[in-house]
Amino acid sequence: MATRTRYAIIGTGNIGSALAILFDRAGISVSIANTRGPDSIPEFGATVHAVTLEEALESDIIFVAIPFLAVEDLGKKLPNWDGKIVIDTTNAFYAPNAEAVLKGRLSSDFVGEVLPGAVIVKAFNQLPSKTLAAEVPSGQGKRVIFVSSNSDDAGNEVARLVAELGLAAVELGRIDEGGRLIQAPNALVLRNLVEQPFA
Repeated sequence: MATRTRYAIIGTGNIGSALAILFDRAGISVSIANTRGPDSIPEFGATVHAVTLEEALESDIIFVAIPFLAVEDLGKKLPNWDGKIVIDTTNAFYAPNAEAVLKGRLSSDFVGEVLPGAVIVKAFNQLPSKTLAAEVPSGQGKRVIFVSSNSDDAGNEVARLVAELGLAAVELGRIDEGGRLIQAPNALVLRNLVEQPFA
């Protein structure tokens, strides 16, 4: 019998909250955590479970929805991140002193360095939180989410999750190629696209 994939959202700010809304709308179980503890987390619905940060980090697929400069501290919460898929929703462009931290690297490369062993997928970062959480009117298609990873398997798994959340995944390939396009302020950031079925 297949083991159910465990999902978690780290962060309860704008993007973390938007992700929780998407999971609840789709009826998919997800844990959500922050550094302040479960009592600080609002109710998002029956399938969104407020847990401690330690509990959330036991999950298989983890959304990192915290400020970019906080990711390094998050990385210290585990001795290694082996076997985990981490969906990097951060945007370093908006962080102070990001250029000094990155030193020419892509932001997702930095995230991979400070979460050793994790497989990084860049996704869910190209849209403002209100747009991400908003429903597309019935019959007008599915909102596009760009997905990029150096691992085909991880990229495919996240693309399947995107579909389960009622969205449309567009896979961009490697982070140093297609993923570069969704690192703010590059070409695909803030592009609110909708996939419409062929008639």
